[in-house]
Amino acid sequence: MSYESVETVMRRVADELIRPRFRSLSEGEIDTKSGPNDLVTIADIESERALTPLLREIEDIAVVGEEATEKDPSLTDLLATEPAAWTVDPVDGTWNFAHGKVDYAVMVARVVSGEAADGWILHPETGDLFGARRGEGAWVVRGADAAREPLPSHAAGARPLEQLRGVAISRFLPGGLAEGVAGLNEDVAEVVPPRMCAGWDYWDLATGALDFLLWSRAKPWDHAPGVAIVRELGYAARYLDGTDYRPDRESQPFLVARESEWQAVADRIAARTAAAS
Repeated sequence: MSYESVETVMRRVADELIRPRFRSLSEGEIDTKSGPNDLVTIADIESERALTPLLREIEDIAVVGEEATEKDPSLTDLLATEPAAWTVDPVDGTWNFAHGKVDYAVMVARVVSGEAADGWILHPETGDLFGARRGEGAWVVRGADAAREPLPSHAAGARPLEQLRGVAISRFLPGGLAEGVAGLNEDVAEVVPPRMCAGWDYWDLATGALDFLLWSRAKPWDHAPGVAIVRELGYAARYLDGTDYRPDRESQPFLVARESEWQAVADRIAARTAAAS
């Protein structure tokens, strides 16, 4: 399996099925799933249908796609039981896409033995694609015809909490923990709103614009690609109990931060949670 084969099919599907519909969707091409802000478009559906067989041509393993899982939730079980599987988020940030905002993404991961091993994230409107394979570092390709450039590691050094900037989502968390996460805003330099697209939040982390991401829940197609990438850059991705993130666990909050800073952020959340309980 080559880097280029995955990148090629992602760009091909984006150019043929997603980008032509950007800012061109009709009312009948947008629908809702679990709530009014949980959107699905014809681009999501058709691009996942196209990506699924193309990825299986690259490596014939199970494919766990967001839209297919909407119809068959048991598909996520394959991430724990199969030796390897693809995850696909055909249009991450569908709300942004449907509202004409450029910060949406196409995301693919390769999960091996239940762990996020390799990841690819494409920003169709900028042409940037960044990715990583386990143990081989992370890279970025700035446009379809550009050369691959290594992304620099962020592993070195540790800074105090008051210098850190990140995303901390408390929605869906139980009371005390929600208060603990919300209280982090008083301890760090800034807590910023999420982009409504994990594929852009992980880009901000990988490029150093953010220092941490705290998620209240984790759909595998939203996070396996990004975790695979930022781990290669010196970040830890762990649940707040200290165990490593796994794509087959969705319901627990997890924190992504530099290995040297992860514990300090987690300890502050724990202290504020205890004080709120």
